[in-house]
Amino acid sequence: MRNYENKTKEDLLEIIEQLEKKIDFLSSHSSDSSSPSKGRFRDKYSTRILDALPDMLTVFDHDANIIELASSPATNHVEGISPNNITTTNVKDILPKEAYESVRKNMDKVILTGESSTARHDLMLNGVLHHYENRIFPLDKEYLLCMCRDISQQWEAEQTNAQQQKELKAARIKAEESDRLKSAFLANMSHEIRTPLNAIVGFSKLITYATSAEEKNQYSEIIERNSEMLLNLFNDILDLASLEADSLKFNIRPIKLIDICLQLEQQFCHKTQNGVKLILDDVDADMYTSGDWNRIIQIISNLLSNATKFTPKGEIHFGYREKEDFVEFYVKDSGIGIPAARIATIFRRFGKVDDFVQGTGLGLTLCRMLVEKMGGRIWLRSQEGQGSRFYFTLPLVRQ
Repeated sequence: MRNYENKTKEDLLEIIEQLEKKIDFLSSHSSDSSSPSKGRFRDKYSTRILDALPDMLTVFDHDANIIELASSPATNHVEGISPNNITTTNVKDILPKEAYESVRKNMDKVILTGESSTARHDLMLNGVLHHYENRIFPLDKEYLLCMCRDISQQWEAEQTNAQQQKELKAARIKAEESDRLKSAFLANMSHEIRTPLNAIVGFSKLITYATSAEEKNQYSEIIERNSEMLLNLFNDILDLASLEADSLKFNIRPIKLIDICLQLEQQFCHKTQNGVKLILDDVDADMYTSGDWNRIIQIISNLLSNATKFTPKGEIHFGYREKEDFVEFYVKDSGIGIPAARIATIFRRFGKVDDFVQGTGLGLTLCRMLVEKMGGRIWLRSQEGQGSRFYFTLPLVRQ
């Protein structure tokens, strides 16, 4: 060990200077020996490392000024921006308004809480909409680190899953509704079948004890009316089942409308209550529609049957008119009308006008399904206490 006690100040300064030169030489020599290796490693692998990362890494201050950007072409999702030209850029200058507001809101949350936070935003890249997730971390009191990842595939998978969940929920609701309707159907049909059947059985027994022709005729009419009601009920059930199974056959052909209306006028003119008038309005006797004769009869018969049932006074009008490429049929009455709460459900199963009037509640459902099968639509306008107007359309046939 050297003895520095007898050295002058000048000698010591010279020694210190020599030591500094040796340190500089050693440091330089050490750096020279290692930096080529480090440089080669960095040059060879840095791009690959960045390519392997799924995130675009950005450091910015609390004012959203970008301090540093680390990304590869694969992760850089801002067009025209690269690590070489980003240093004097603000996030607000490179993102659309909505995307910037999402990032800014996330930044403010991190600054306020001091904890990391995640948000999402959308960007157009090469004409394609991409979905991104930005996770922001506080580095210190001055800087934030943002890790931004393209989650477009994840987003699409989430949307697909959400759609599947929505469809599954809808299917479950539909199944539950179907079960409810089946229960309602069985309960309703049990009542509707039992009522006329009891009448048929009861009056069939009574007729054997009838002592006069008048009494026998009276019982016979009751039996006949209830038998017809029961037959109509079974026909409605069979038609509904066939329509839902898409197995009901239609004989579609040109139909002369006046022939149908004259037949129905004769059929219903004596079925009205208390002298209520059934009026066939002035119509074009040469107008034709495309449809099934029997099904058109069935539809208008249902509408006229409801009108006669719920019109205690006044008049019932029916007819048809041309509306562009369709024939618009109508049945108007001055009856009790339909409560507003029932109008929305009147064409659904068991959508009865009045719960206290006997009927299956299937008639209007059948009307809707038959009309739609023949290429038309059906609707109504009604006001409680002032009557109802039912309309439906079928394709017009021009002669």
